[in-house]
Amino acid sequence: MTLTLVRRLVGTAAVVLLAGAAQAQVPADIEAGLRKIGQIVDPACTARLYRPLMPKNDYDTYWPPNAAAPAFTGQLYPGVTIARDQSFGPNPKDVADIFSPDKGGDNRPIFIYIPGGAGNKIEQQVREGNAFYDNIGSWAVKNGMVGVTIQRHPGAAWDDPGRDIANAVDFVKANAAKYKGNPNRIFIASHSAGNGPLGLYIGHPERWKNGVQVKGAVFISGIELAPGVAAVAGGGARGAGGGRGAGGGNPLGGAGTACGLTNALGNDGAIAGPSGAAPAAARGAGGPGGGRGAGGPGGGRGQLSPQDQAERDVVPGFKKSPVRFMLVRAELDPGVMGDMNAADKGMHEALCSLDGAKAKDGTGHCPVMLFLKGHSHMSEVMAFDTSDTTFSKPLLAWMKKIK
Repeated sequence: MTLTLVRRLVGTAAVVLLAGAAQAQVPADIEAGLRKIGQIVDPACTARLYRPLMPKNDYDTYWPPNAAAPAFTGQLYPGVTIARDQSFGPNPKDVADIFSPDKGGDNRPIFIYIPGGAGNKIEQQVREGNAFYDNIGSWAVKNGMVGVTIQRHPGAAWDDPGRDIANAVDFVKANAAKYKGNPNRIFIASHSAGNGPLGLYIGHPERWKNGVQVKGAVFISGIELAPGVAAVAGGGARGAGGGRGAGGGNPLGGAGTACGLTNALGNDGAIAGPSGAAPAAARGAGGPGGGRGAGGPGGGRGQLSPQDQAERDVVPGFKKSPVRFMLVRAELDPGVMGDMNAADKGMHEALCSLDGAKAKDGTGHCPVMLFLKGHSHMSEVMAFDTSDTTFSKPLLAWMKKIK
């Protein structure tokens, strides 16, 4: 099925929502802060809101701000062993952090997280942001899983971002037992600009050495299904590197102003790199426009020929895939108008049509759609491993249903 047909199905989509807001709520003071920030992508100010809910020690402790600071010698997160920067591919940026439990049995489910923005597995914009995305790995371990946060990067060919994910999954599967994981029970989640690479991975199994090796895939506030195959119907979508949100405009516009930071990306107070300057990894991290060039030639900017568009289309692969899907959207995502967006509904309808009258609880082809009331583009992933379980609680419940 082509993307055009998916769009035609939008009007008849039967929306299935998990009642995340009914199970848990964003803390009132944080929600007020998020609404003050507005429908933009603001990693730094969002991090400041969630930092009080995070552990005393985090990556800020692990990486001192300068050579004179004392080195941290304790265990960063009690009960959690972290294997940092494990290489999974030929590129120097092909590294992952693996979070495993100190105690307990093995054969645990594995949860892989693909970041958005520039693809950094750790945010380095403000001190308050340096708990992220360690919080996702730590959350996974606390909930009986092995957590993996991967670093992704652009590629030269259009399918390179998907190959990057395939290499990471292959590495995780091959080394699962070493970290107490179950190689046959892997879940993967992508955020923002990370959705394009994950879409390619799921939608084109024929291109990867070992095909697709995950049980479930979670697409969080996706901008496109794959580089060059826009997921947002109508104007505004320009691909992972386009720098435009679902409603057009710059989604990073105004970032930092709500909490008094002096530059748009909020690098004030970032942990310094070896030169004493804010690390380059901080620049552009977290925003949907940060992954510039992630799609390779074409860049998802509407310049593809019909033949190229058809070659990259992931919908046929999604329809054939045994992988189960969850689609997530935040109320305060750029361009969202009080509901899942048109592309979410279109993909939902296209896949649900395969199940007929069967259950639409996310255990078949029909994806679960989760609309996060009170959440923003960044808060939905920064809330992991905090008392705000608006997203993480229904996510856990869904994973447990997948056989």
